[in-house]
Amino acid sequence: MPTPAYDSLKSFLEGTPVARKATRPLSREARVNVALPEGPAQFHMQGPGPELRPGAGQDPDFTLTLPGGAVRRLTSLDSQDVGEFGVEFFKLVLERDPDLKVRLHIDAPASRLLANGYLGVLALGGLKVTWWLLRNGVKNPVAAFERFRRR
Repeated sequence: MPTPAYDSLKSFLEGTPVARKATRPLSREARVNVALPEGPAQFHMQGPGPELRPGAGQDPDFTLTLPGGAVRRLTSLDSQDVGEFGVEFFKLVLERDPDLKVRLHIDAPASRLLANGYLGVLALGGLKVTWWLLRNGVKNPVAAFERFRRR
């Protein structure tokens, strides 16, 4: 599936130090389906680092819908700070423009999300992400996971 969104996201996830750092807390069982404008892809940690492959995977922890504008915004952010990427990601979740709005659907129970290390990724975002989430009404990350499950 050679497409600009897929190729850009694959290059970012597999090749940038900030993506490797952000995904370090994830377990080898972590798996995310990604709906891109050109078709489905799957993200996992079963190789030597983060990996994006074409096609949807079975039994994902969650599914992200990433429109082209969101992929461009995330992959062009010029920073090595995990917190800046975290804030930008959550801004895109709240975005109203359909070309930028990231949709997140939780597929797994909270216990599996915790076991697979997603809270560790949030923790790497540090105070930047924590303060941004608090300012935007998210006081309990587990409760936030449950809110996204109902969407």
